[in-house]
Amino acid sequence: MPHAILFDILQQIQSSIQSRALPGLGSAQVLIQKVPGNRPADLPTQQFPCIVIAPSGAEQLDPLAGTTTRDDVVYRVLIAILAADEGDQSAQFNLYLSWRQSLRQLFHDQPLADLCFRVQVQPLDIVDREAWLHGALYVSRLLLNCYSREPRG
Repeated sequence: MPHAILFDILQQIQSSIQSRALPGLGSAQVLIQKVPGNRPADLPTQQFPCIVIAPSGAEQLDPLAGTTTRDDVVYRVLIAILAADEGDQSAQFNLYLSWRQSLRQLFHDQPLADLCFRVQVQPLDIVDREAWLHGALYVSRLLLNCYSREPRG
């Protein structure tokens, strides 16, 4: 069974993050999900901190991009850093910010293996205020726009 290009992209992003060896984060803490979430059943045994990778919205097609035989397709992938900091304003803040910075630097304006000729990082809120205030959960997100040139037909 052939793999979907998006699935291969998700796996490559996961592998790249795991290879980055972020301090305090094991490989098992980098997860691919269909929908980003923090339900206990969807998280590893040691739930937090973790990084969740998931598709975000529909792929995009640009009729003015590509070639006569290939289309440029943009896959949107969300990377979310999740950590339970119990409402502490300073606990591990520098660490989580360093992870976010490292991930942005890892992917922005870079190709992704042989799957995407370019990745653009769109930073989202550094700290999701609602998740932090109401769930004592640190959530920080980056959106990756992954540009793939795919054959037609």
